[in-house]
Amino acid sequence: MTLELRDYQQKAVDNAMNHGKDDRIIHCAATGAGKTVIQALIAKRELDRGNRTAILTPRVEIFDQTHSMLRQVCGDKNVATLRAKREGEHWDNKAPVHVVSWPTLISRARRGAYWFPDVSRVLVDECHLSMAPKILEILEYYKQKAVVDGYTATPARQTGKGLGRYFTEIKHVTSVRQLTKDGFLAPVEYWGGATPEMEGIKIRRGDYETKKLSAACTVLVGDAVDNWLRLASDRHTIVFAVDIPHCEMLAHRFRQLGVKAAALHVRMSQADRDLTVSQFKSGMIQVLVNVTIASYGFDAPSVNCVQVCRPTKSVVLHLQMIGRGMRPKADGSELMVLDHAGNVPALGRADDLFRWRLDEGKDASENWSKREESGEAKEAVSHTCEMCKHIFAQSRVCPKCGWKVPFKKRDVETTESDLVLIGKKQVERLPKGFPTHEVFYQMLKYHAKERGYKPGWAGAQFKNKCGEWPPDHWKELAAIPTSLRVSNWVRSRQIAYAMARKKASAAA
Repeated sequence: MTLELRDYQQKAVDNAMNHGKDDRIIHCAATGAGKTVIQALIAKRELDRGNRTAILTPRVEIFDQTHSMLRQVCGDKNVATLRAKREGEHWDNKAPVHVVSWPTLISRARRGAYWFPDVSRVLVDECHLSMAPKILEILEYYKQKAVVDGYTATPARQTGKGLGRYFTEIKHVTSVRQLTKDGFLAPVEYWGGATPEMEGIKIRRGDYETKKLSAACTVLVGDAVDNWLRLASDRHTIVFAVDIPHCEMLAHRFRQLGVKAAALHVRMSQADRDLTVSQFKSGMIQVLVNVTIASYGFDAPSVNCVQVCRPTKSVVLHLQMIGRGMRPKADGSELMVLDHAGNVPALGRADDLFRWRLDEGKDASENWSKREESGEAKEAVSHTCEMCKHIFAQSRVCPKCGWKVPFKKRDVETTESDLVLIGKKQVERLPKGFPTHEVFYQMLKYHAKERGYKPGWAGAQFKNKCGEWPPDHWKELAAIPTSLRVSNWVRSRQIAYAMARKKASAAA
């Protein structure tokens, strides 16, 4: 199979082939840069040279993606797999190319050296997870036997410490900002919601204590679901929860309202996890509520909403969560991030300029977008709209609803960038990925006809979404079958209407 490489991917492959055993380099490539493609082509280069390669992966979901790519690039007969309980997969420690599950190798390495792939190059995927003692033992085994490369979008441990205990250098392949500019990643818009009360929650190993954090976040389950219905009811969504009870509670609340939702966590059997992921990727499940599993290496390009209900102090976890939805969309639309944790104002946006260090101490990452030109740190110029909760920057006017950031006393001397157009009407527009206004109305007509609704229903729903009535001559337009995204939006309005009636009845 011949792949059409991007320029930075070609350079990354060339650079990797030009260093030796003493250079244990981390290749920092943002989510969506195609790390799996880079690794597969390095393995193919080594194969063509007569050398053997192993790619170490931490999770089943990453394993399957890597295995599929290697079979296409290197040939099925050249690829051996090492993981537990998989029928039809063969293992030979002298095969040309290996895909290896970390947990399986750690377990079988105790039985003897045979279970270590006999290779001259080891590629460690998601290497920010590789500093645990047992995987470090594996890496130490290869230290003098093979070239060892690391690959990750976030080269630091979740605790904030660097990876200098083993690796010697970080090379930056490309940035989120550049990938977005080139169309390889989707742009992101951020929305803030109510955040949990964090007082009294201790910090353990660089992040919040899970048990108390879960209790604090459970209070906000209703707010999270209500805001999703208001803002993202037509979107394919991944939700990040604190722990398994929080995850199950969120999924249950979504299902109660008629949303096709499912939980995903490590206490599920592998068969159930595989089925849930498959149904989510096919669109049978609209909302996937997970704990940790989808935080990294989870590839679902159709995801256009990430809902974060899990506060964290870890920049690594923060960026990995947002990254799950940044694959480019076929319609060119943006990713919506619903931040119910206060992570975006505290830690930054995905396209901020992060600089990573190998320091073993804390704070191995630094957000350079929060600096002035002089190099002195300052608070990011970021605002949360008091009306709609959209998080925005570089302007005093919310681009979603028109709310203006009030001036403070020190802001009397304004700059040119503070000026805004006067009298420009702020209107809600259909989001990218929706059909045009005209087609949207035709789809509403189709839905009304299918359900036997009154003739004025389509026009009323159009006004509800677009802020104005459709032109009279559109009534003669033919109805068009409703798309999944429009169907989801219609269902969300019906759910919201039912909830409003229930509240009104309770109040009465």
